[in-house]
Amino acid sequence: AELERAEVVFLEQRAELLEKNKADMDSLFERRNILEQNFMEHSVATAFKYGDELEKCRAADAAEYNVLKIRLETDVQNLQQHLEAMRATYQLNTEKLEYNYRVLVERDHENQSTIGQQRGKIRKRRESLIKLKEKYAEFDKKYQAENAKLAADYRRVTEQFKELQVKCRHFEITDRRKYEQVWAMNEAQVAGKVRRALAADKTIHEQQLGMVWHAPSDDVFKSPEELALAAAKKKLEAAASAAAAERAARGE
Repeated sequence: AELERAEVVFLEQRAELLEKNKADMDSLFERRNILEQNFMEHSVATAFKYGDELEKCRAADAAEYNVLKIRLETDVQNLQQHLEAMRATYQLNTEKLEYNYRVLVERDHENQSTIGQQRGKIRKRRESLIKLKEKYAEFDKKYQAENAKLAADYRRVTEQFKELQVKCRHFEITDRRKYEQVWAMNEAQVAGKVRRALAADKTIHEQQLGMVWHAPSDDVFKSPEELALAAAKKKLEAAASAAAAERAARGE
């Protein structure tokens, strides 16, 4: 009986456990279904979203591709035109270079001929130069001898000229001294005659004519050198007086 009760209890517990496990399994399956449904909805929404973005990207890429294609086609056309222009320029430059090369070849031939002529002229000029150097050496030797002779003559004439200068200075001093002596003697005689003439003039004015006689200045008794010195002194004094008056007028 106890064994049966234990078996019954075991069966009841087993049934309860099965019910509980079944409920847990149903709950898990339901939750799984809900999660799968949410995942499917989210996946579909994401797929639609990415599909729209993909379409937008495709449209943008298509537009960019068209723009890039047009630009590249334009660049290709421009490059082809530039290539054609470069080919034409290359052809023209090739023709110019060929023409210039022919001209240079012709000029080279002409220059070779000219060089030959110039070499002949140079050879003749060298021969002439050698002859001229020989003549120059002869003339140089000749003129050096003449120059030495002329230098000796120049020194001799210079010494004679110096001696003549010394003699001239001696004669000049002697003549000057004699001139001054004669001048002083004549000056004294003339001064005496002038004084006698002035005395006679005074007597005639006062006794014969009854007029007041005025004696002349002492300048008549001075030599021309003394008169010139006195005139220069007066000019200097006048200039100094004028400068002093001007400074006084400016208030300095």
